[in-house]
Amino acid sequence: MDDYKQLFDAYLTEMREAQATANAWWEALLIREAQLGRDAAAAQEALDQRWPMGPVSHPAVIAVFRKWALECQALNDAAEDDDDDDDDEVDDDDESDWGSEDDDDEDDDDAPSDLATLDAPVEPRELLIEMLPGRADDLVEFLADFVFTPLGLDKDDRWI
Repeated sequence: MDDYKQLFDAYLTEMREAQATANAWWEALLIREAQLGRDAAAAQEALDQRWPMGPVSHPAVIAVFRKWALECQALNDAAEDDDDDDDDEVDDDDESDWGSEDDDDEDDDDAPSDLATLDAPVEPRELLIEMLPGRADDLVEFLADFVFTPLGLDKDDRWI
């Protein structure tokens, strides 16, 4: 992936497939509960007790989020490596990169309107969940209760 927009677009495609899989799984579970003699409310309650987060508990959803969260982190790491290389050549007395005063009149909308112009680093959850509204509204409600975040490092210091 060479930028966050491409990553986001690929993520949407895979997450929609995972959503279909998870919803089919959930419906099959509801049917199974009904076959056990439970009414719709009792079936839903039984499933909610086992999987409180609903269909987003399906391993396919978790796997897609994890895959693209790690890809996002890889983009962040690459950008930080580039910044570290640039920092070696920076004059310590140069104040041009100190930023600017915050304008109180600016809109506080944190989601950039154009994903192609995102500046690294971008937190994976911000890109994959918080940027869905207005871009992939079909996934907003589906992922509203999604709480998974990849934690830890493997033996090669990669996020798992």
